[in-house]
Amino acid sequence: MTEYHFNVELAQRHGVNGAIFLHAMAFWIAKNQANGRHFHKGRTWTYNSLEALTKLFPFWTRRQLERIIAKLKEEGALLTGNFSEDKTDRTVWYALPDPVLEVYGLLPPPISQDGDMGPPNGEEQDPPISPDGEMHFTEPGQRFHQTVKCNKETVTDQLDHTPLPPKGGREAKQADKETVRTLLTQYAGEDGELAQALDDLMEVRNAKKAVNSPRAIVTLLNTLDKLAGGSRGQKLQIIQQSVTNSWKSVFPLKGGQAPPPRKERERYVE
Repeated sequence: MTEYHFNVELAQRHGVNGAIFLHAMAFWIAKNQANGRHFHKGRTWTYNSLEALTKLFPFWTRRQLERIIAKLKEEGALLTGNFSEDKTDRTVWYALPDPVLEVYGLLPPPISQDGDMGPPNGEEQDPPISPDGEMHFTEPGQRFHQTVKCNKETVTDQLDHTPLPPKGGREAKQADKETVRTLLTQYAGEDGELAQALDDLMEVRNAKKAVNSPRAIVTLLNTLDKLAGGSRGQKLQIIQQSVTNSWKSVFPLKGGQAPPPRKERERYVE
């Protein structure tokens, strides 16, 4: 079950609903700030449509969200804007003022030596936003859910840059779980639908008592890449096929190419 967290200090200032919303904003602003993304007018921003927000906060109606956002803006706890290159795109962008950023230890990037405000390390702005939402929520026991965009890296590259877990014992198993979670998060990037599909596949693997070691997951994701040929849609279909059939691994799509016989499936990660 997804958990929704909030900061007590912010809840005292703006109510629990406002604090929950601000916590989600703070998570994505922290991520974008770390990656030098969505930097405008001296601040790091995140974006989402009201339609997407109603799905991310299923316990609030659209009207309730509008009231929460309006109240936070009135109280000076939330900033809004629109930085899409497409002027017909009405997706709302959100930023946090300094008092809220300070609560989370997130202050705006410093002014550069030439006097201009810009993203850290001179990184360029991302291209125009897509209409899809970009927010996820915290895992149990985590202050911020750790999501990293790694669209340009292979899964093997990701594993090479992931600290090795200790050998043996409960700590090693927990470290393996965290490494696997990081690999899956990195692979999905900001694609919430793909992340959910991978979560569903992991549930099947857990139910089937598959070995979910980092190496096994790397092999599985590399296999998925090869089968999908780089197509996001193909990846989703392949994963859905495995989930529907309760398969521990991924196989060619039926219709295009039938899944391999049981004996041949040993070539794919289990």
